[in-house]
Order: sequence, then structure tokens, then C-alpha cells
Amino acid sequence: MSVTVPGGTTVRLHRLTMVAEDDGVMVGRPDTGSYAVFPEEGAQVLRLLDAGGTVADAAAWYARTCGETLDMEDFLAAVDDLGFLRADNDAPDAAESVPAPVRWQRLGRWTFSRPALVCYGVLVTAALAAMVNDPALRPSYHQLMFTSHISLIAVTLFGAAIPCILAHEGFHALAGRRLGLPSTLGIGRRLYYLVAETRMDTLLSVERRHRYLPFLAGMLADVLLVSVFTLTSAGLSRTGAPGWLPALFLAVSFTCVLRLIWQFLFYLETDLYYVAATALRCTDLQSATRFHLRALIRRRLRRPPPRADTEWSEHDRAMARRYAPVLVSGYAFSLASLAWAAVPTALTFWSTAIHRFTRAGTPAADLFDAAFFVALTTCELGLLLYVTVRDGRAKSRTATAARRGASA
Repeated sequence: MSVTVPGGTTVRLHRLTMVAEDDGVMVGRPDTGSYAVFPEEGAQVLRLLDAGGTVADAAAWYARTCGETLDMEDFLAAVDDLGFLRADNDAPDAAESVPAPVRWQRLGRWTFSRPALVCYGVLVTAALAAMVNDPALRPSYHQLMFTSHISLIAVTLFGAAIPCILAHEGFHALAGRRLGLPSTLGIGRRLYYLVAETRMDTLLSVERRHRYLPFLAGMLADVLLVSVFTLTSAGLSRTGAPGWLPALFLAVSFTCVLRLIWQFLFYLETDLYYVAATALRCTDLQSATRFHLRALIRRRLRRPPPRADTEWSEHDRAMARRYAPVLVSGYAFSLASLAWAAVPTALTFWSTAIHRFTRAGTPAADLFDAAFFVALTTCELGLLLYVTVRDGRAKSRTATAARRGASA
């Protein structure tokens, strides 16, 4: 795409945020989630244009400062590809001069206020003390078997997981909203895993030190849930409640522990991956690493290098070479686990279900158990297929738009 403007004219920009990074300035448009790292001089050109300076004035400033000529047509074309330029028929700037307030911002500030954090600390300390005094309260996979009815375990834990996941993602969202950043909840895919995710692209609009809490807030929610469920189970055990009730709370608590363990699988872009990438001062470590691996494979096959839809910083490229073994070993572990345990287990369950359906005289309880397994598994596979197709189409649309922009 090319943008031709006379030197004496001005251009209009959408409301942009600019955050200093190690390798430049992160310039972004929060309302669309479009971000890119500009050199400091390029960011200053945008500031001059946004302040009402003409294209010629901005070019002259660049020439005086850098000692070289800036091709303003190419520069504005790149800015337009990012969606930063405002078209003549766009709404007036006044609508964006004061961003609309984000809902639940006050609740987010209260949730992560100092008094709230003190209360969280007391709660977690009490739960740890209870686990020390009573070994039965300590997390263990045995706690999942709170009843002898296997179908009931699956149904109950599946139902209990939904509010727990909402609490996890809700803490992510509230941690972002306390900063005035909007967020959306959705379902995504990591390899063959379905995951709930909170999308907060606008975190790139704030300094890195402010991004850690939104990334870690979900794990904080899980720790609090474990503490609440543990203390509730301990309290119920002392009141003479039916034995299955405190056992149920411990079972749900253990699923929260598993969710905490999951966060250490960096290669699946978990919460801790984003914390690590932020601490390493990387902009898009995962994508840079995938591109590095594709380029390495094509080089070994003596094929042309892949075309990059995005340019990564030198720092991201350097870290990608170090992170590549983690990514490869992680995916290998997941695929090996799939072949070693998940597939054989699934085949065993499916063969059992089919046998129950085809065997004469199968008890009604066994038929119900098999039917429930088939229905639940079919829903999960259908949702996984839907998310895979959806993400594939979105990626295809993005690649097509990039090709059109490059050829225009």
C-alpha cells in the first residue's frame, strides 16, 4: 500500500499510546489492539504529526536529527497498514480524546488494594496451617475419588470447574480493568488443549512493571480457591457433615492445584510464560521462536526461508534461539503424553462404551454411564474442532490482508 501526501499537509492519527521499551517505543492503538515497536525517532515523528505538524516539518526534523532522509510515503504507508491513520470519513477525534470509562474498574482497584491483599495473606496462611496440622487436607490425587460413582465424579468436577475457571479469568480481567484496560473472555486452543483465556492486548499500552499483576492474578485466584476449599472442608469435618461433603471440597481444591501446575508449562503460553516473556523484555517470544524453528527446518531442507508476516526485534530473535529447545521439548512431551496415555485411555473408554451398547442385557446404569461419556466426549471434540477451524480462518484472513497490503 502507498500513501501519497503533499509535504505541506497534515495527517490525522487515531488515539495512540506510546510506551518506552528497550529496543524502541511500543506504539499502539488500544481500541483495535494494533501495536508495533518503532525506533525512538519514528515515534517522535508520530508525535509531531499528532501535534498538528505538517509532513514536511516532520521530515525536516528527522533529517536534522538523524542526518538522513526519511521516506515519508513509506513511513505513512506502514503507519496506515497498522490502522493508525484516520480516514477523512472517520469519526471526529473528540470521541477519542477522553476514553470511555471501563466497567468494573472500581471493583478491580478494590480487589487488588492493600487491605484486600492483607486479607488474602491471612486466608492463605490459615489454609497452610490447617494443612500442616491435618495431613488429610494436603493436596493429593486420591482426593478426586470422593465417591465410588465415576460418572458422578466427572459430572461434579466438570460443573465445579466452570465457576473456578471464571474466577481465575475474572481476576485476570479485574487486574487489567483496575488500570482502565478493557478485556474479553473467550475460548482458545493450545496444541490439542482447550483453554479459557482473557484477552488483554491493551496491556502493551502500559509500562512493563504494571503488566505482572494482570498476568499473575489468575494464579492468585487459584491459590485463594484452594485456601477457601481447604478451610471449608476442615470446618465441615468438625461439624459432623456427611463424609462425602468435605471430600467434595477437597476434590475441587485439587483441580485448582492442577490448574496451578499447568501454568508451569511455558510452551503452551500459560500465565507464567507471559510473566517470563515480560521479565525477559520480549515483545512476542513465542511467535519469534516458531519463525526461528521454521526457518531452521527450511534451511536444513535447503529450501527458501519463510516469509515473515511480522518483524521481530533483535532481542526477540536472540531470545528465540535460547527458548527454542524449551518449545520443542515441551511440544514433544505433550505429543508423547498423547500417544502414551491419552489415546490408549480414550480407546479403552470408547471400546467399553461400545461394548455396553452392543451387549445384550446391559444394566440401565451402565448404559447411562456410557451414554454420558459419549455425549461429554463428543461435545469436547466438537468444541476443539470449532476452535481449531475458527483460529485457522482468522490466521488465513490475517495472512491474506498482509499480502494485499504488501502488493497494494
